[in-house]
Amino acid sequence: MSKAGIKGCAVCECLQEIPCNPCVSACKVGAITMESLTSLPHIDESKCIGCKTCVAACSGQAIFFIAEDSDCDAAYITFPYEYLPLPKEGQIVTAVDRMGQPVCEAVTETVEKRKAFNKTVLVTLKVPSEFKDEVRFMKRLER
Repeated sequence: MSKAGIKGCAVCECLQEIPCNPCVSACKVGAITMESLTSLPHIDESKCIGCKTCVAACSGQAIFFIAEDSDCDAAYITFPYEYLPLPKEGQIVTAVDRMGQPVCEAVTETVEKRKAFNKTVLVTLKVPSEFKDEVRFMKRLER
């Protein structure tokens, strides 16, 4: 996903003003800051390098990575996925919103397991750009 037409950034949708800051610690470039331990995180888009470590580090699953491909009117939504079975790359799945309601069909672009993610698996879905602000997860796969 590092093609010329694709631009992305971490997006924080944290609503809890509680003592929590693993996203700040995970961000090695200082793109995520907080005024205090209980304030909401702020992401400086100009500093975000797209490593997605903050997505894996957020215990509240409140950080996502959203990238848009202007060349094909598609968006890529990356989120932590903690269920089995894991989706397979290229698999068609149902993308859902914050409340778990179906939004659209999506294609599993990547399933990432990196040492830096501390055993958290990140799934990236490719969805039509018009749904980039709605899609936040996928319907759990049947065993």
